[in-house]
Amino acid sequence: MLKNKIVIALAAFVAVSTLVVAQDTAPKSAPPSITKPTAGTNAVTRASAKQADVASKTAKFSLVSKSDETYKTALDAHDLAVALKQADKDGAFKGKVTQIFEPRGGAMAIVNFDTNYRTALTALLRKDSFDKFPALTNLVGKEVLVSGKFINYQGRGEIILTNTAQVKLVE
Repeated sequence: MLKNKIVIALAAFVAVSTLVVAQDTAPKSAPPSITKPTAGTNAVTRASAKQADVASKTAKFSLVSKSDETYKTALDAHDLAVALKQADKDGAFKGKVTQIFEPRGGAMAIVNFDTNYRTALTALLRKDSFDKFPALTNLVGKEVLVSGKFINYQGRGEIILTNTAQVKLVE
């Protein structure tokens, strides 16, 4: 009788141990809003959705012709000095989008017009407007016209985007 109890207890122990080992080795998927901890730390950071992930499926950027007066009078994206003089005034600039930069916090998306962002103007889209715009990543490699109020941000000119009418694809 004692022998049977020991065998049953041993079988139960093996079954529980196998279950625990199977759970520890099973592939785990983190919830979509959690990222893996940084190597060497226990910190877990919340990942924010990229602009393209929450972008409007129906909003579209309009087109502008190179013969349009707005296009002709727009600043070149590399004309930093003139743009700074335009601070707090409405205007426009044109250039080829090189990348969309989204800092870690996910609070904004920055449209860059040069691989070295310091040498060209930028357009900034804040998180609260992400879903009002089509995916900004679709602009990479395309020439666009950006209009709005120029601001001086840390000695550099930029335009804050609040609606899709501010960005036009050049045809």
